[in-house]
Amino acid sequence: MPRIAFNFVRSVGKAHSLHKYNCRLCCGNVRHFASQDSSGKDEPPTNSKSPSDNEVDAIPERLSPDNKAATLPAPKISLDLLRRRQAQKKDQEQVEKFITPEIYPPMGRRSKILDYLERQDCFKRRMVMDIPEFYVGSILAVTMADPHANGKTSRLVGICIERKNYGLGASFKLRNVIDGQGLEVLYELYSPLLHKLEVLKLEKRTDAHLLYLRDALPEYSTIDPDMIAIKHPPGRPVPVNDIVVKMKPRPWHRRWERYELKGLDVSGVSQSRMATVQDHILPEYKKMDLLMMYPRYDITEKDRMRIEREWEVHQNELERTAKKGS
Repeated sequence: MPRIAFNFVRSVGKAHSLHKYNCRLCCGNVRHFASQDSSGKDEPPTNSKSPSDNEVDAIPERLSPDNKAATLPAPKISLDLLRRRQAQKKDQEQVEKFITPEIYPPMGRRSKILDYLERQDCFKRRMVMDIPEFYVGSILAVTMADPHANGKTSRLVGICIERKNYGLGASFKLRNVIDGQGLEVLYELYSPLLHKLEVLKLEKRTDAHLLYLRDALPEYSTIDPDMIAIKHPPGRPVPVNDIVVKMKPRPWHRRWERYELKGLDVSGVSQSRMATVQDHILPEYKKMDLLMMYPRYDITEKDRMRIEREWEVHQNELERTAKKGS
């Protein structure tokens, strides 16, 4: 059979089946379709009444024979599937793209060319050693070159209590309690003596630093040196640990109740000391003072976009290098 005739027969067969489906919907009888096949003309069904003009107008538009695309039933989505999709979309929106904070220089402090060259040096160092994502409150294991140790390296496990500085001078501080004695070590993030940086448990805290752990109970700073790493599922938001730390009896290194810390329990502070707290807290108009925030708070949006593009280029280069190595 020629191809043109075959296509014509197939299109006629589709039109007949569609017309039969529409007759079932509007008339409830298939004899209308059978009479059309026998005589070639559309005749009303014998056992059903012909609809009036008002009844024809009352037929929904999706049931009319002319609207062939709307006659197919719409797919049904279960309520559980819809809720699952909404939850996944919400989780994806909550996940923020991580950009290491030390590549953002403070506003108005240094030359842009110097900052650019320093960022490039940071990226080159990251090509040699893997520096993972971590925050204040994460549990880390740092392997450092030590000429006085066995094997010429030493490994320390602790909780990150502070991150400060920017560029090649970025540093972080680990704390652990070993044999009842508090130990704190300050590491330079881009130091060539740093051999390996592992994240044993990835989490955040509600405060920008955890220096008050020096005056807290030892149980909040004690980390097992043989702790097994807890893998964080990729694509999921970083959990926030909102634990409230109980303090040891005074004296403390600082008067921590004056710092508006969310993770600190100040219920043991006397009322006379708490009465003077408000005198040392900045008022709202000084907190929102732009002149005070200018030299230390943020950078322009244009500079931020440029730094984020540089970070994306660096991440893409890391991925290509990993694929070549594998």
